[in-house]
Amino acid sequence: MVICSKCGYDNELGRIFCHSCGAKLNLSEIKSPSQGGKDLTKRKSSDKRRMLRRTINIVILLVIVTAIVLALQIPALRPISTSSEDLTSIDKKRFELDGLNLQKGPRTITISETELNAFIDTLGLQKSEAKAPSITPTKLQIELGDGFVTAIYISKIHLGGSFEKQLYLTYSGVPSMEHGHLVFNPIGGAVGSLPIHPWILEKTGIFDRYYAKPFGDLGQEKQMLDTLASISVTPKEVRLTYQPH
Repeated sequence: MVICSKCGYDNELGRIFCHSCGAKLNLSEIKSPSQGGKDLTKRKSSDKRRMLRRTINIVILLVIVTAIVLALQIPALRPISTSSEDLTSIDKKRFELDGLNLQKGPRTITISETELNAFIDTLGLQKSEAKAPSITPTKLQIELGDGFVTAIYISKIHLGGSFEKQLYLTYSGVPSMEHGHLVFNPIGGAVGSLPIHPWILEKTGIFDRYYAKPFGDLGQEKQMLDTLASISVTPKEVRLTYQPH
């Protein structure tokens, strides 16, 4: 290595002028490692480590930026139209569920996707009581799949002043009966377009806190569903089966 006598910059071998100040280097002062000069191989190894750390930091930054961009995206919501007939129908089926324990024979009740969403519309989403930040729910929609149910929760987050941002959460799971209780086993979720692994959903309970309030007043309905023998889901309907003991 060649030390610049003017600015003290440590230049690599082969340079004639200082990389820092441009002054001409005194090549007669070059020393080998045995004479007290710096070992070039160690310098290269150190440079490689710095380059590796810098690359890792850049990759981490890119991952974080990508995650934020995906989380802030609002996917298109599939339109589901409900009618007064759907609401009337789901009220009748809720009454049937309430009287299942009086049935002497097996019974099956089917609930369509539009009937289910007509019922969800009656829940009355409430704004968060916190002043800042506050969350204003704007939409809760249920979509049926092949063996699973997806709950889509859209709200606006107010961070104070005039700043607000829309939040899009999806939570998918498989409903089933276990030991006489209806359970909802998560299989996936997302914040915006950013997918969330089921393990994270189960271990952290992140989404449970958002969905707990909309479904928090359904204790009576939960008791009805706990009397079922089985529950199955298709893209068109939920099938509830009752079997008397």
